[in-house]
Amino acid sequence: MTPDLTPTLPDTADTLSIDPRHNGPRTSGNGGWVAGALARRLVRQAVAPVVSVALRAPVPLGRPLPLRFQPDGALALLDGDTVVAEAAPAALDLAVPAAPADGEAEAAGLAARLRHQQRGLGDPYAHCFVCGFARPDGLGVIVGPVGAPGDDGGLMATTWVPPADLAGPDGLLTPEATWAALDCPAGMAWSHRLGRSASIMTVRMTVAIDQPLAPGARYRVLAWPLQRDGRKLHAGTAILDAGGAVRARSQQLWLLPREAG
Repeated sequence: MTPDLTPTLPDTADTLSIDPRHNGPRTSGNGGWVAGALARRLVRQAVAPVVSVALRAPVPLGRPLPLRFQPDGALALLDGDTVVAEAAPAALDLAVPAAPADGEAEAAGLAARLRHQQRGLGDPYAHCFVCGFARPDGLGVIVGPVGAPGDDGGLMATTWVPPADLAGPDGLLTPEATWAALDCPAGMAWSHRLGRSASIMTVRMTVAIDQPLAPGARYRVLAWPLQRDGRKLHAGTAILDAGGAVRARSQQLWLLPREAG
């Protein structure tokens, strides 16, 4: 008889508090940061090389929220009786497109930042921890289109150097920061494809960190649309090192507002 190797998980798993610094919208947590925090706690309990996180509702900032393991082994984050996010082991089969050269990616990112700045503080994500141009303490991950004008491939890119203050005890970039850097570029890829400024939202991220990132190193961040199904927008993102190796990748589901579908 084959032994059951399913890990035994406790019913409760302490709490999670999202620092107000790590916001997406002004009053709730950045989806990627929240998802990465849940993924790190799930992996600490049972090895899962790929984790998928469903983001079901905005996550409040600055107060502890209960974590609870579900009967199926998923890790849930609760606000009162409401499950606001849930993480579970997953699989990821994602082809990463060929990356543009470092200089092309840098130019795309700089041009995109200028466009965002021209919109001014009326941009709903101007203060996002990941992509907000008005956040000197943020990640500054703003991707722009690459390729020839009129190219409908939808590939977006930028260069990025992770800040030293987001290193973990092992000196490597924390999972939270890596997931966050993978998050917003997917939304930018779809906003560029749609040619609209609708406030689309992340509802699921499935991420593989193939090799942890090093603060201070230079990376290329890629994002591209995959397919649209009504209000559902599927996208991919990846982070590559200077040698072109994929260090982290994600497949995401974003959602258009109901009136925009």
